Amino acid sequence: RRLFFINAVSLPDNAHHPKDHLMPKEKPLDNIDIRILRALQKNGRLHNNELAQEIGLSNSACLRRVNILEENEIIDHYTAILNPQKLHCPLSAYVFGSFIEEDNSKRERFIFEMKLVPNIVECHLMAGDYDFVVKIRAADLDEFHRIKTKYLNKEIGVKNVKSEIVLQTIKESTELPL
Repeated sequence: RRLFFINAVSLPDNAHHPKDHLMPKEKPLDNIDIRILRALQKNGRLHNNELAQEIGLSNSACLRRVNILEENEIIDHYTAILNPQKLHCPLSAYVFGSFIEEDNSKRERFIFEMKLVPNIVECHLMAGDYDFVVKIRAADLDEFHRIKTKYLNKEIGVKNVKSEIVLQTIKESTELPL
């Protein structure tokens, strides 16, 4: 019987281990991982035994792979996609905007405020003609206008905005191409 002792050295988060170049990199996704991800993107409620059967793995092998995908943050989280029509927010609008100036405190306040507004379902800082774009879900044009004027204003550094109302959604997906 042999005993192995390992000396652990704690490094700061930004430090690199001297032998990093010798350590294995994150394993690339193989065909089975891709099939698991595709199946879970289509139905995140699949039970492990159903997923294993669909992929052609044993239950334990399937669960082990899903756990690794979660630990490596390839699977970020699981969620339910709700029907906006049935929840009284059928109107979608995109608002493109610019900031008044390069003021980091106002930019940080903008980011903070956007995260708090439930009707703002997406917010992106942009490179190009506009500094940001937000997607707003609302019951109607009146609610959209109230949200836009209340939250996208000079108080948080917004200089101007341009709104585009969605007339018809042809495709809306959360699935990534694999």
